[in-house]
Amino acid sequence: MSSARLGPVALEAGVSRTNGWALLFGAFVTIGLVTGMAVLTPYLLTETLGMDEGRQGRALGTLTILNELVLILAYGPLGALSDRFGRRPIYVAGFLAMAAAYLLFPLARNFAEFSAVRLLYALGIGAATGMYGILLADTAVERDRGKLAAIGGILNGLGVVLLALLLGALPAWFVARGLAGPQAAMATGAVGASACLLTAILLGQGLRRGAPGAAARLPIATMLQRGMAAARASPEILVGYAAAFVARGDLAIVGIFTVAWGKQAALAAGMRPSDALEAGRLPFIIAQSAALLWPLAVLAVIDRLPRARMLAAAMAIGAAGYLGMGFVADPLAPAAIPFFAALGIGQISAVLGAQTLIGKAAPAEARGSVIGLFNFSGAVGILVLGAAAGWAFDAIGPAAPFLLVGALNAVVALAALWVDRAARVAASSG
Repeated sequence: MSSARLGPVALEAGVSRTNGWALLFGAFVTIGLVTGMAVLTPYLLTETLGMDEGRQGRALGTLTILNELVLILAYGPLGALSDRFGRRPIYVAGFLAMAAAYLLFPLARNFAEFSAVRLLYALGIGAATGMYGILLADTAVERDRGKLAAIGGILNGLGVVLLALLLGALPAWFVARGLAGPQAAMATGAVGASACLLTAILLGQGLRRGAPGAAARLPIATMLQRGMAAARASPEILVGYAAAFVARGDLAIVGIFTVAWGKQAALAAGMRPSDALEAGRLPFIIAQSAALLWPLAVLAVIDRLPRARMLAAAMAIGAAGYLGMGFVADPLAPAAIPFFAALGIGQISAVLGAQTLIGKAAPAEARGSVIGLFNFSGAVGILVLGAAAGWAFDAIGPAAPFLLVGALNAVVALAALWVDRAARVAASSG
């Protein structure tokens, strides 16, 4: 029986309200600050490195590949380490690494240096997002885990709208007050670093200390083996890993390529780079505003459906949102608004469906390892999709990355339906 509640969510035994509030604060800031650099990257490539627009799609794809290579190497061990030493120190270390990267990005003199900083930033992302996902499963009892994920999703969206878009607006604000482009980039980086440092301090004070359960005594290699064995033993975990391949990278794809598409359209209309970045954020703002509100619509039903069936519905909504980008001609035109709103709904649906399924399916004694491998699968997905999306953006058109992700969402939806049907058949025959 849980000893505390956080609104409609019953907390696991040993989790205090302070721990719960700290996690909700983490939900607000983590994705917002991670996405903040995705929003700023096109500006930094133009203003700091002087890169022309025709090369930026491939550059963004390259940076995404580097990011995911680090995450592929880091997510599994970080999950296992968190089972042994606890989630809190790794979460805090992630924000310290991100703070350093925010300061260093505007100082890069060439793409090689920029890429090296991206490696540090990626390690911070892996620690922060990995621990957030594991803590979602640690904090609430199973019957309320979907509610907590939905509340976290609302706060994720709010953080993206307020933090990432605020960071994206700062270069133009600093330029309007007399700073040159590179100096505006450095000032913006300092603001981002300060936000990361403050977050590290607050999470260090508020999150639960120690490692949850006896798994803390197991060797890391054993924990990783348990994460792989769980997928072989459970179709739900296996389809959860497949969902992660698509869904965990959705926000990165949306953050990078909606802004790049909008910025490209704004530059074509004759705007200067700092103003083009601000105008080009409009599609992203629309998508994230819809993503912010949509969890409210699913809050009452997310814990009522079987997890695999919920995932199938979520991925189908995701497929519809991404495939709708094929109908957008001008991302800054009023006619594009409903399509970008549907994109945001699809993106958050896929993330929520994947999170709630893996949180339920992962065994408590190896939860960090299973969710670490879930995140690993997502990193592999972004590596593959990021390379393909960067090429497709330049070679085919700006809608191409979204159409690719939409098709994969549909495939996972069908797989989740199969898992749900198999579970119902097994239950009826047993």
